[in-house]
Amino acid sequence: MAESIIVQLSDLHLAAPGELPYGTDTAGNLRRVAKALWAMDVRPSAIVLSGDLSDRGDAASYEQLRDLVAEELDPFGCPVLAVLGNHDDRLQFRRTVLGEEAPAEGVDEPFTHVLDLDDVRLVLCDSHWRGHVEGLLGEAQLAWLDEQLAGAGERPSVIVVHHLSVPRGVPRADDYLLEDRADFAEVVARHRVAAVLCGHSHVTTAAAWAGTLHAAAPAVAFQLDPSARTGGRGYEGTGFAICTMRDGLAVVNAHLLPDPGRELFDRRTSARP
Repeated sequence: MAESIIVQLSDLHLAAPGELPYGTDTAGNLRRVAKALWAMDVRPSAIVLSGDLSDRGDAASYEQLRDLVAEELDPFGCPVLAVLGNHDDRLQFRRTVLGEEAPAEGVDEPFTHVLDLDDVRLVLCDSHWRGHVEGLLGEAQLAWLDEQLAGAGERPSVIVVHHLSVPRGVPRADDYLLEDRADFAEVVARHRVAAVLCGHSHVTTAAAWAGTLHAAAPAVAFQLDPSARTGGRGYEGTGFAICTMRDGLAVVNAHLLPDPGRELFDRRTSARP
């Protein structure tokens, strides 16, 4: 029976060595996640990093990312792929992590990728929208996505994109979804898409939409209170998700590592209802 195992690590929020974004050791969390994966009976077909790799998009954080991937993830012996989120800087990522030369002035092309596994096509989209918390794919990338999904043949596809498309009923969080999600849904609905794997929410989220499963992974950096209706409330905790593809079906399991759950911040502006 053909089986592909896609490990999803989301919202790493890495900083320069020694810095603690939001008062938590995000680099240490990534090491904890890697250690937990080694202890499991799981051998990934691919590892995907689903955005907000850096907290501030600076060179030092991407150097940290590059080193941690080499130390902690490359030993799994499978492809390690990434998409970008709202906290990222596309040009800095390309220069520091990929070693690319600086592009011409004004050139800021989306960072996309396709990986064909035995029984599934992985399509990685770039929803980073410079200067915005919400995400955007744009017409050109949606046309590219349509083409990649059509070219999957008999295999189903799994899409990886940082921003969610599905409202969760939390006013502040629902302001920061994928801006062109209606157009995205039209493309997805035309093809055999087994799942859309997202990040951004810092909490496990799953919904059926546009004919497929949309699943957001818990964050590596810290978790958010999904009930906070104003501001935001974050607490310690790290986790990841595993998407298992078997006979065309995507099964997503979220894993949270044991943690005291210390509150990191509370920016809510109103009392509890």
